[in-house]
Formats: sequence, C-alpha cells, structure tokens
Amino acid sequence: MAGYTYRIEGFAGLDQSRGESFISPSFSPDAMNFSTEGGDLSVTKGYSRLLPAPVPQESSSGIDRVCFFRTADRDIPMAISGGYVYTYSPEEESWTRAYAYPLVLERRHYCVLMTRIGMTDVMLIADGANRILKFDGESFTPFGSEEGCSDICVSYIAMYRSRLFAAGDYENPNRLYYSKLPGGDRTIEDWGYDADSPSVEGGHIEIGTTSGDPITAIAAMSNQLLIFKKSSIYRLIGDRPGNFTVELIEKDSTFVTDTATAVCRDVIYYVTEGGLCCFNGVDASPMPDARLISKLTEGADTTDTRMAAAGDRLYFTIKKEGRTRLVEYDLKTRRYMQFGGFTLYDIAALDGRLIVTNSARYVEKWGEGDDFDGDPIEAYWTTPLTDLGDKASVKTLREMYLRGESFGGAALVVEARVGGHTDEYRALLPGSEAEVLEIPLMNEGRTFGFRFSNDSGGRFRLVGGVETELGIRRRTE
Repeated sequence: MAGYTYRIEGFAGLDQSRGESFISPSFSPDAMNFSTEGGDLSVTKGYSRLLPAPVPQESSSGIDRVCFFRTADRDIPMAISGGYVYTYSPEEESWTRAYAYPLVLERRHYCVLMTRIGMTDVMLIADGANRILKFDGESFTPFGSEEGCSDICVSYIAMYRSRLFAAGDYENPNRLYYSKLPGGDRTIEDWGYDADSPSVEGGHIEIGTTSGDPITAIAAMSNQLLIFKKSSIYRLIGDRPGNFTVELIEKDSTFVTDTATAVCRDVIYYVTEGGLCCFNGVDASPMPDARLISKLTEGADTTDTRMAAAGDRLYFTIKKEGRTRLVEYDLKTRRYMQFGGFTLYDIAALDGRLIVTNSARYVEKWGEGDDFDGDPIEAYWTTPLTDLGDKASVKTLREMYLRGESFGGAALVVEARVGGHTDEYRALLPGSEAEVLEIPLMNEGRTFGFRFSNDSGGRFRLVGGVETELGIRRRTE
C-alpha cells in the first residue's frame, strides 16, 4: 500500500463552478460563516450594536431602509419603516418619529441620496408614491415645486455631472428627468426648460419606447449614467442636454431591483438572479467569476436584494429557501463567502464598514463580536469530495495534522466522509500555533472529503492549511 499526503495549502472561498472532483482543495463547494483572511480558516466575527436602541415598530413592516445624514460636523442615523422616517439622537439614545408618509406602497423601496442644494447639505428620499422628500438635518420638507416641474413622484435618483437625475414615474415609466445645472439662482430643484440658456436647462428624455419595459434603477459613474430597465440596459453620456446621448447596452437583460446596485471605484456592480454583474464603462455582464456561487444563486430570490460596497468588499443579500444569505465578495482576492443564521432587513456602508439591521430591529456593526448580537455563530467548511483522480484505488485514512488555536475551550468538529461512511471527531486545538494537533482517522473508500465546523457557536482558527496521511491500494492488493 502506497502512502500519500493530501494537502490543503490554505483556505480561499466558495467554488461551485464545477464538479467537486475538479475543485482545488483550497476552495469549498459549501461553506458558511467562515473567514479565510490570509489563507487561514477562522469562524467569522459576528455583529454588535452600533446604536443601543432598536428602531421603533409601529407596523408589521421590517426596516425598509437605514441611512446616515452626514455633514462635516455630525452624523444623524436614520431609518425608514412602515412609511415612517425615524431619526436617532445620540444624546438621548433614542429614535424619534420625524416624518410620516401620506401614501405607502406595498413594495417599500426607498432611494436615498446625500447632496447639496445651494449651500445646504440635504438628504433626498424617493419612494415612487410621494414627492421626493428633503431633509436638511433639522426638518423634512417636500422637494421641488410645480413651477419648477419637479414635484413629480419618482422612485430613483442619482447625481450625474452635477445634475439630479430621476426616474420611476408611474405615469411615465420610460421617462428620465434631469435638473438644471446648479449655479447662480439655479438649483437641482428646478427641472424646467430655459430658452435663454439651453446648455443649463432641465428636462426629460424617454428611454426606450414600450411601457412593458419600465426603468427599474439608475446608477451614476463619473462619465456616464447607467439606466436599468425591466429587460434592457441603457446608458446616457454627455454633460449637457445638447450632447446627451442615450445608447442601448443590453437588449435582453435580467431584472435588476433598485436596491441591488452599488458603485465602487467608478464601476457599477449589481445583482441579478444570475449572480453578481458589473458595468465597467463599456460592457454590462456577469462577473467573470460569477459562477463560483452558481448553486447559491440558483433559485434564489433577488427581488428584495440589498447591496453595499464597504472598503474593498461588496456585500449583498439574497433569499435562499426562505432564509437570508449575506454574500461577501472580496474585490482584492476575488473570493466569495456566505453568511447566514440571521434575518437582515437592510445594509449600508459607513466609514468603510458594513452596517446591517437585523430582525430585532437593531442597527449593527458587521465584523465585531463573537456572536450575532447574542445568537451563536454556526459555521462549517466542506472540502471537495475527491477520488484523487484515481477512481480504481481504495483510500485508507490514517491521520490528520492541524495547527491553530481554539478560543474559550471551543471544540473543533471534523467529519470525515469516506465512501459511504461518515465519522465525526472532536478535538481542542493546541494553545500555540507552534504545536501540531494529530487526529487519528479510520475507514476506507474510493472517495473522501472533510467538513470542519464549530461546536455550539465556539470559535477556532486553523493556520497553515491541513495535511492528511492516507494509504492508497488497488482492490487486489
């Protein structure tokens, strides 16, 4: 019987793009709530409360939107739930209902935008059922005016070339509005024409021709505006009405919801039922590595997907089998990981970190703490089921070698699947990374794979990869 060492050089991320026999041992076909920073495998950090008080609940709705009014001298956390806008007071450590919408749609998506009107910082909120709402840090007032042609109920807003662009008008689903160019006595609250200065006037453009293909989202880059429609994608380029040009980018695209887009480093990322996509200024297409999570996104519900760019990572939520999954994509290492065991309503970025709102209605900081705000983190990592490219041979497991550390006496659980057998082993990692833990294994078969998990939400970290000694023999030996 020949000896063989099966090595996992380090841990990377999910790979569901091919059959398990073709996946590198460093990747996992199914993993949850782990971090692979630096190639080590460690139970992920959880989340802890950013604010001590939960968002009030005055209806059966979850938290539709969390955002932050930010100026040079203060931040005001804001939350929208069930048609009510709440603001948070750090001094009183409590939320206050600051505004109530007169009309609330069943589909409650709110598009928020921090910008300036004149010399005043404002947050604009569009919901599709009411006029754009304007918040200046003190009070809420309706945006625009009838005489300025800007009292229209729109769903989507974005700033491009210093103008406010808006879409999602129920009566004109293909219409893209744009404001006057600010300057002098002109502001983004004026969307009207200007016969004396056509280059700075406001107005609108029809995008496409059919009402069956309405605008569903807009997102701005530095040099163009991307316009998502129900089944197509357009872009607008130019810096004034006289040279605005609308071009068709994709004529048979998949639906993109307005909350499923994010801009990072002047690239627009978005999520469809096919996975993570991007628009790089020329093409709108799935990411080259989108199939790494093909099984995760297959059959997933993305109609209420939330997306945010925080630091060097993209985060987005999907619903899979009725449960929330938070997917992380590392823009540097090009690796995916998934997290679950909780319900998230909305996510946002704040100072390069991810902010989430959970089912208990708290605003939480992602990546802090050893649990999900009191709930244990259940984590597992599955290695590919492999036959080592030799289906005829029988593999006999002998011993596994590990380095790392356990925290608070947490046990490492190793499940070894060999042929039709599954054996479970529990061990405590040594107190020092300089030591090596040896786990005797048993059973034999033609295929094998492992599953690493934590026990009762405990924490551990594996460093330096994993080695497994096994014997290989032919059936007749």
